[in-house]
Amino acid sequence: MRPSFLATFVEAPRSAGPARVAQRVHGTRPLFLICLAFLAAGPGLAQEPGLFAGQLDAQNFGSHRVGGVDAVAGVGDWVLGNGRVCAAIAGLEHESMLSDRGGVLVDLGHCGRRDDQWGVLQPVLNLSRDEIIPTLSIRSEVTEGEARVVTTGRLHGTRVETVYSIAQAPSTALVLRTTLEREVPGESAFLIADIAIHGNGQLTPFTLASRDEGTSLGFEHPAVDVDDFFSAADAMVRADIQILLGTRGLEPQIAYGWRILGARIERTDGTHDPLAHLAMNGKHFSILGAYTETLLWGGLGPPSLAELLQMLWMDLDVGDRVVFEREILLGERATAASITDQLWSRGTLVQGRLDAAGATLHVESPAGVPLTHLETDADGHFRFRLPPGAQGEHLLEVRPIFGGAVEIPFQVSAGTPGLELPFRNTPQPGRLNLPRGEIMRLTLIGLGETPTPRLRADRRGFSVGGQEIPGHAESNSVSLAGVPGDVLSLDLAPGRYRVIASRGPLWSLSVGEIEVQAGKESPLEIEPPLRILEHPGWLSADFHVHAAPSDDSGLPLRQRLSEFVAMGADLIVSTEHDNVYDYQPAIEEMGLAGEIHSLVGVEITSTYRGSETPETAGHSNAFPLVVQPEAYRGGAPDSQNRRLARIVEEVHARPGRPLVQINHPREGGFDSGFGSFFSHLSVTESGHDPTLPLSAAANRSLIERLRPGGPRDLDFDAIELLNGASMERYRMARADWFAFLLQGEVRTGTANSDSHRASEIIAIPVNYVAYRPPISEAEGAPAELDVPALVAAIRGGRSYGSSGPLLEVRLGESGPGETFKGGRGALSIGVRAAPWVPIGEVRVFVDGALALRKPLDQSGELTVPLAFERDAFVTVEVEGKAEAGSLYAQVAPGHTPFAFTNPIFVDADSDGHWQPPGLPRDGLPTLSAPFEAP
Repeated sequence: MRPSFLATFVEAPRSAGPARVAQRVHGTRPLFLICLAFLAAGPGLAQEPGLFAGQLDAQNFGSHRVGGVDAVAGVGDWVLGNGRVCAAIAGLEHESMLSDRGGVLVDLGHCGRRDDQWGVLQPVLNLSRDEIIPTLSIRSEVTEGEARVVTTGRLHGTRVETVYSIAQAPSTALVLRTTLEREVPGESAFLIADIAIHGNGQLTPFTLASRDEGTSLGFEHPAVDVDDFFSAADAMVRADIQILLGTRGLEPQIAYGWRILGARIERTDGTHDPLAHLAMNGKHFSILGAYTETLLWGGLGPPSLAELLQMLWMDLDVGDRVVFEREILLGERATAASITDQLWSRGTLVQGRLDAAGATLHVESPAGVPLTHLETDADGHFRFRLPPGAQGEHLLEVRPIFGGAVEIPFQVSAGTPGLELPFRNTPQPGRLNLPRGEIMRLTLIGLGETPTPRLRADRRGFSVGGQEIPGHAESNSVSLAGVPGDVLSLDLAPGRYRVIASRGPLWSLSVGEIEVQAGKESPLEIEPPLRILEHPGWLSADFHVHAAPSDDSGLPLRQRLSEFVAMGADLIVSTEHDNVYDYQPAIEEMGLAGEIHSLVGVEITSTYRGSETPETAGHSNAFPLVVQPEAYRGGAPDSQNRRLARIVEEVHARPGRPLVQINHPREGGFDSGFGSFFSHLSVTESGHDPTLPLSAAANRSLIERLRPGGPRDLDFDAIELLNGASMERYRMARADWFAFLLQGEVRTGTANSDSHRASEIIAIPVNYVAYRPPISEAEGAPAELDVPALVAAIRGGRSYGSSGPLLEVRLGESGPGETFKGGRGALSIGVRAAPWVPIGEVRVFVDGALALRKPLDQSGELTVPLAFERDAFVTVEVEGKAEAGSLYAQVAPGHTPFAFTNPIFVDADSDGHWQPPGLPRDGLPTLSAPFEAP
């Protein structure tokens, strides 16, 4: 049966993918030293002078792995290079984002430069998630002046061989040649394609058409719904070049120029014909592909519906083969021009200077079609090349870093080898010099007609369906960590601004207004926030954080850590997608070891629909872990086509029995995506039904053991109830949580930011964990973490989640995670918050049912007498309303002042054993609205 066209191979925002390895080879080495290292490679590599190909092993790992923030290859993976370009192919036993097998391109960068930001390139038939080509064998060779790694796979009666090759330096390209040959009859193969994954816009696609300029898109891509044939058809273009740009500001920078060199069919009768190609982009992916047969009509201009319908009867005959050739060029700047200048080396060279350092430049043809993109240097200089033969009036659009745009038309005559544009003045910003040596987060808001600034914006204008996707470093705030590497100043558009200095929910706010004048500098004079709340005995922690080492974030790690420090939290857990990465070296390098603690973790990201997990195993965090520097993905657990029970079992078997937290288990609906485990339970389409017992058919997979005495899918430790700002998702996940608790399956409820970019505030919400350090912090620097004690507290539910309020909740003398003995007791609730954090009401739940809902008075204190006829559990919520324009809404936009506790257990008969209450006969309220929001 033919799979649905464009099945959801690019499941969305949190999807993961190849993750990133944790420890890096430090420093950049000169090219001749790199080449010497290659010549001394060790036994696992085939070599010629300057070339190498083979498997990584313990001896050659340090010298031949591809370095960089997104490098993932480990011992057993395959590498090739020429001293300038280095690439890595995952070994057969190493899964990828879209498959439980390896054999795909996972690392690509300049040798020795540590600039890899590549995700994964996955070959696929028919653009279907269910038709990933499984790799069966890998070999390497160095011959005829090329280093090669060759992968072979089979699918639908076809043999698929891909040769990855790199020629002698100075070549800066990785060449891919895929041969698809029909061996025996089988399901149809009508399109061969590569899918490049760049989750959350981690790489920015700039799309060009070398043969039909009119179909070039630049950064502006049409909307696409991969589940809808007509939407996907509308999103396809006749482009053959995808330039994927790394994050601006993430050093060292890189760009990838991925393009089709040719596609042809070679028939058994000896005839050869060229084949039409296609391209498509989304926020999380880019595609280049080719048909497997010539078209009766179409193939030129934008793809038409009539053209695409021909795929219904398109296929290869036995013995026919398709040859699909591509290359990936590397550029050393995160600009389109770093690639187009290589492609158009004989085109007109245009250069000049502007009084706009770091400005983004967009170049358009006389027809208004995007050609290239670049940035001015620190002195305002720029240079770029146009396509050979370009002539007529072109347009240079200047987008200064502080906002606005200036259009500069320029004329190009036929045959002009070079063109010097006259110096041009542009609108000037004002400069705001920032405080030094203070820890604070500065939020800037435009007043009157002054727009709110977009600090660190890349000004690329990447959009899908008209919706702009900002760069990962962009926001309207800047964080100062009180260290020498802090940002010194901001260039802002002239105007009036409100500045809010904050440092998290335990600190005061300072608010000021400033006037910025063009061409002038002024100091920011604002009072640093003051600590106004203490919370002894509690440690604040964000268990779900991302930065550039994750395959769906380009946020520089230094910026990430500064943001965390400026939020006043205590513990950050690194949870990059499928990458065990340690933040501690960067923390120490920045001089922040006295301010925050860190633990190593990982987000285990199941995205492959296999026989064991037809709906995937969702996303889960594991921590604390130990980095395995030479292992694939730093030793991240495998997750593709593995039931959650097997994943949890592997994690729990590691030293210290690390915690497993189910992430964002409900994404907004029952059918909301593979990352939401409770929406599908790996094996069903309906997901967990909290109104039914776990023994019911809909829920039974959670408690089934994979073998007698073996693990269950339900054996995780924690559930992320509050993920980021979404109260809707919280309320749905809470229903699942209550259902588990009622049936005796006790899991800790957590609250985390899951922040991937600067505009997603980190450390709101956080977890407050009952924890006392081994020594008093008053005696000096914070003590080292007592990790076993902290893990025990989290696993025991001795914590609460909060996006602002502080809680002290006790039933008698028992707090969250503890057991109260007796049939009667007084529930004492104490709520404290900074003046800028509004608090409205308190809610008490007994056995998951709302027992009390009451406005909270100014004292913040409430005592509730409770009586219990049987064993029970009690939880508490506190919620406020952040009015539009309020200080809370400006500091934490989209969030709700809110806190919830883990349960206090009630042993009503004092027999020393807690008996779960069981589900109520009439069931819990439905998922759509478990309890009415205030």
